[in-house]
Amino acid sequence: MDPHFIPALPGAISLGSFMIQKSHWRVFYTFPRAEKKCEKRLADRNIDVFLPTYTVVRQWSDRKKKVVEPLFRNYIFARVDEHDRLRVLQTDGIVRCVTFNGSPAVVSDEEIESIRRAISSEGEFAVVDYVPRPEVGTKVVVTEGPMNGLRGEVREHRGQTHLLVAIAAIRQAIRINIPAQWVQTA
Repeated sequence: MDPHFIPALPGAISLGSFMIQKSHWRVFYTFPRAEKKCEKRLADRNIDVFLPTYTVVRQWSDRKKKVVEPLFRNYIFARVDEHDRLRVLQTDGIVRCVTFNGSPAVVSDEEIESIRRAISSEGEFAVVDYVPRPEVGTKVVVTEGPMNGLRGEVREHRGQTHLLVAIAAIRQAIRINIPAQWVQTA
């Protein structure tokens, strides 16, 4: 075998003697409470990184304070090719790349965009009783409001109906409350 031969990696494109690797959104597991530090370190390394966060009010004995917390604890997303994936793994605070069946988990651009839409919407939306309300388990698409185009599934939790946006790569989901008239069957 030629000592200069480099086997093609999944997602790589060969252009003569050059190999261009396609980048994908990957999921990385971080040490506890290290998500924001990892985000900064990766951004400093010019790696396209995404840490979805939300603001919550925390109460201490003497005060209340708004705190920005990660939406998915211990997870961070980075758009990387194989070379940059290895650079991410060498970053302090990153534990490992999330894998399924031995392959690094890939999150689609559509799923990342769905997360961004969900967390960028102002305020909280509540499901209102509106006939006809989609049945639990129905795949739906949001047709109105700031999350227009978001796809998910109608789920029931503690007696309330919600839109669930699943992120299969990390086996977690975002539960969103929106008016039933804003969705239609996908």
